[in-house]
Amino acid sequence: MATNYRYLFADLVTNDILAEIPLTNVSFTQSLNTPGSFSGSILGSDAQEQGYDIVGSTIPSRTAIYVDRDGVLIWGGIIWLRTWDTDTQHFTFSAREFGSYFERRRITGDFMNNAQALVYDTEDQLFIAQDLLYLAQQVAGGDIGIVIPNNTSSVNVTRVYYDYEFKDVWGAIKDLSNQQDGFDFNIDVAYDANLEPRKYAQTAYPQRGTPYVSTSPSALVFEFPGNIVMYEWPDDGSVVANTMYGIGPQSNEAKIRATAVSPIDQIAAGYPLLEDTVSYTDQYDPNILAEQTLGEVTAKQVPVVTPKIVIPAYASPVLGSYKTGDECLLRITDDRFPNNGSGFGLSQVFRIVAISVQPGEDGPERVTLTLTDPTV
Repeated sequence: MATNYRYLFADLVTNDILAEIPLTNVSFTQSLNTPGSFSGSILGSDAQEQGYDIVGSTIPSRTAIYVDRDGVLIWGGIIWLRTWDTDTQHFTFSAREFGSYFERRRITGDFMNNAQALVYDTEDQLFIAQDLLYLAQQVAGGDIGIVIPNNTSSVNVTRVYYDYEFKDVWGAIKDLSNQQDGFDFNIDVAYDANLEPRKYAQTAYPQRGTPYVSTSPSALVFEFPGNIVMYEWPDDGSVVANTMYGIGPQSNEAKIRATAVSPIDQIAAGYPLLEDTVSYTDQYDPNILAEQTLGEVTAKQVPVVTPKIVIPAYASPVLGSYKTGDECLLRITDDRFPNNGSGFGLSQVFRIVAISVQPGEDGPERVTLTLTDPTV
């Protein structure tokens, strides 16, 4: 049975549906802790013949777009760019998930009742993230209807945001999540009880997603040969670092600095000394700078393995039954992973960190999943 995609365009502030427009050349992505992207187009003559008000219902920076697949919302974001190309006679729309809105919002005096600093003294890290989203939507003109959770992590931290820094809200949350013992966050979309599209912030500790449990009937399993069409397996050592230098603001000798060594003794394990730097130009607290630097080196202490698997969207497990953060069992038997006598060359649990979808108007509907080792 054919899959039905619908593309709903809505006013970003009121969420009123402006139009449902059929698009072609569509692709979209979802990424863990980072706003995913969308691209799609429509032939100008088709839009005219079908009576669509393309210009009025797709205004960049004030129009939301929702992707409905067989009655389930699987993507939502904001149109930031609309392009008309006279060669192809197409309108093309580029959008990013709703988290991109908070990249455009700044922590200012409006957050602080006109004080000079927004202070969180030993507060739960999830509360800080949620409060930043809440305060951003309390500023006049800043409410785009994000529903904010109130879960906790029992990890308390101290943060101070000064009005003169003009720190962007999404960046502040990302910095907070990148520390040791951090968390995952996203903005998801779903229909409410009245079948109206809604935007839901997600803050998850210790991580977002469903763990892999072999006895669960809904456990995700991907196999090659099997339901995997093809895969890529990069082992990237270019990003490895076992000593990280965190650089804060100020200049020359006055710079705030921190040094962190990987928790795993990589040099004793046979690696050479591999150094890297990370800059936090708005981090004035040396203790927080040290936490963030340790988080960076921990993430880079081993070569990054991020396999990509391509699967049919309609094959089990079907698109919509998994999300970023979920764990899955990956089984591969081929020349890269020859059978070692256990039945599979590779049988390992991975975590989904990115999802890329091509609806396939003129071909098969394909999904590319980017995976990482959940223990790293």
